[in-house]
Amino acid sequence: MYNQELEPFLKVAPVIKDMLQEDIMIVVTDTTKFIYYSPGYKLDTKISIGIEIPTNGAVYKALKSGEISSAIISKEAYGIPFKSISYPVKDSNGNVIGVVCIGKSLEEQYKVEESTDTLFSSLEETSASVEEISSGSEKLLNIIGNLVETSKETEKQIKESNEIISLMQNIASKSNLLGLNAAIEAARSGEQGKGFAVVASEMRKLAQLSSESSQKVSNALFEISKSTEEVFKIINEVQSISETQAAATEEITATLEEVTASAQTVVEIAKVK
Repeated sequence: MYNQELEPFLKVAPVIKDMLQEDIMIVVTDTTKFIYYSPGYKLDTKISIGIEIPTNGAVYKALKSGEISSAIISKEAYGIPFKSISYPVKDSNGNVIGVVCIGKSLEEQYKVEESTDTLFSSLEETSASVEEISSGSEKLLNIIGNLVETSKETEKQIKESNEIISLMQNIASKSNLLGLNAAIEAARSGEQGKGFAVVASEMRKLAQLSSESSQKVSNALFEISKSTEEVFKIINEVQSISETQAAATEEITATLEEVTASAQTVVEIAKVK
């Protein structure tokens, strides 16, 4: 027969599970055997009343030490992971007369822990991807900056080329006029001016060829200039978009860092202790 001082625990044990509305099993023992057992909603270790207390568990440890003993029981043992807390019951003289043990299912807690671990891992991967995008945006901005400088330099060179072509056209015009005047003078000189007339004719041909060539180059440079202006406009638009994306990426990165830190906190809280 068990000690009567265990009676209050036996009376309250049947209602603890329903009071807490959790998957909890209750065990009460005297100094040698189990005298009460109530399984949880799903948690059931199938303890039989009257069997002796095994010497390798938390209940026996609490019974012999007179101190609270707890243990985490893995899923492999009974199909559901749970935490057992064994509380030694003492009489008025301080002698241990039995143990009240509560087994609380950790199934839901493990699910939360697993989910938070998964969430944290996903956030870390997302954060790493955003950092790569941010790094890529910075590189793109640098490339675009170089393109802008190259386009400006090209535009400058085209202007310089146009100045040279204008000078060539002016020289061609003057050479043509000089050749015309020389041809007139050669005509006046008669037979004595024939050789000079040939030179004058060649000068006019060369002047005309130079004028035509410079005009072709000028037209080509004009088309290049137009294309460069269009490219410059596109580059400016891309640069503006890239700067906006870079700023947005930095903001996303900062937010992700905060969320990841919060997730880390949740992971620590959710861990089964």
